[in-house]
Amino acid sequence: MDNPDVASQPLPLNFPQTFLPDRRLLARLLPFAAANGRGDKVEIGEATGIPTGQSTGKVEPMINYARGMGLIDTNRDAGLWQLAMTPLGRVVVAEDPYLSQPVTLWLLHLMLCRRCGLGDPATGIADPWFALFAEGGLRLGSRFDQGAYLSYLTDRHGAKGYLRGLSGLVLRSYLEATCFGPMNALSVVSTGGTEGVYLKRAAPDVRSHFPAYAAYFFLVWDELYPNHDHLAMADFFTQTRCLEVLGWDRGTATRWLDWMADQGLIQLDRQTGGTLALRLSDTGSVISGLYDELI
Repeated sequence: MDNPDVASQPLPLNFPQTFLPDRRLLARLLPFAAANGRGDKVEIGEATGIPTGQSTGKVEPMINYARGMGLIDTNRDAGLWQLAMTPLGRVVVAEDPYLSQPVTLWLLHLMLCRRCGLGDPATGIADPWFALFAEGGLRLGSRFDQGAYLSYLTDRHGAKGYLRGLSGLVLRSYLEATCFGPMNALSVVSTGGTEGVYLKRAAPDVRSHFPAYAAYFFLVWDELYPNHDHLAMADFFTQTRCLEVLGWDRGTATRWLDWMADQGLIQLDRQTGGTLALRLSDTGSVISGLYDELI
């Protein structure tokens, strides 16, 4: 099977520094990556208009966000960044250059929350996101406050001075209109207390979003199971945590799996007591259909 190159090394824990995943800034970075741009962070800032400086700034956090979202590949040597688009990034920049479609936002969210390898304990490409959306169900439930999330991150990574700010940043990124706010994956429930309570919401179970979920499915399959053409879905869901990120049970996932089968992307075998999926399509073709169900 074709295996588009999506960088799968974990990002540094505090890669955002203090900067939200601003879609306007990410949109400025993508054309630079599409031209295989190269430079240090100051040069990239000058070329893209992303604010930066010698000691801090938004260029490197935006590069890391874009890599975590699967939009770009990166290489860094002696302070110089070499950027290139992934197959996913090329489709997104051609169809939704300002990252404004809900389909795009959900896919970028899913990619940012994906698992990094199959090691034990499980960790994420961007572990604060993976911890919250993929692994936090038992510890945090669907309603939680920032204090509970911070405590969870501290248990995972030890006491670090930046974790309070990082925990707040991850949560705010789902409330800000310039970030993930429009997708409504997280909302604040008023409780009258001193700290807001956050509510996780499930991904829309609608046909228009199924191609995005399929792209995520195939990209994660490529990363975690590169030598497998068929997989037991029970094992896949358990290991990838993708249903936790989607907020679905396996019954809800059935309609999406059947859609992928109807589209000729996979073949499903339910005669073995579980559901076995056989890949029928290459990942590049799945990615190219990302926006096909939009009216």
